[in-house]
Amino acid sequence: MGDSPATLAALGFVGLVGYLVGSISSGYIVGRIYRNVDLRTVGSGSTGATNTFRTLGTGAGVLVAVLDILKGAGAVVFAQLIFPTGSDLRPLAEAVAAVTAVAGHCWPVTLRGRGGRGVATGFGALLFVATPAWATAVAFFAIALALTRMVSVGSLSSVVGALVGYLLFSATGWLEFNWATLAFILVGGSVVFIRHLPNIARIIRGVEPRVGGA
Repeated sequence: MGDSPATLAALGFVGLVGYLVGSISSGYIVGRIYRNVDLRTVGSGSTGATNTFRTLGTGAGVLVAVLDILKGAGAVVFAQLIFPTGSDLRPLAEAVAAVTAVAGHCWPVTLRGRGGRGVATGFGALLFVATPAWATAVAFFAIALALTRMVSVGSLSSVVGALVGYLLFSATGWLEFNWATLAFILVGGSVVFIRHLPNIARIIRGVEPRVGGA
């Protein structure tokens, strides 16, 4: 398709849709419906699944996690519809959709830039961008959570798992390497780390909350 104005416009449209989809705050909506609670004013102030879980309980937390995963997946699927199989720019379109969906979740226009941490939305996007790498990301998350009982450590570990998995599966031929996909993992992962800076500071001080205890 090249770099024609129509192609650039299509990529821009994919990015805009990805951002707007990401900006739909599942946590804010569920919080209001469940108990008329604005998650930005309680707990960590995040509208993501972890703060929902701690504030509203398991059911609400699981619901928000699923909805956030669907946001990332939906943004990428939309990009795949615009750039169908066989298009040289399809991996780039997927990466644009994935990154903008994560950015929208973290800095939603609907909530004046106060959103979540981007992990679940990134998971959903990765599932459709590089499925084997998604599996390693989930594995790293689960192992880190089991060892530390800190969701934040599991989330940060999942980024490492996604990168390691993508490079490993690309090197062994399970995935076809593409720089755009790697860029999504690096940029999206950087966003997750940036959003977790307060958590990292608490981990260093030894005061980060743990699952099932203080």
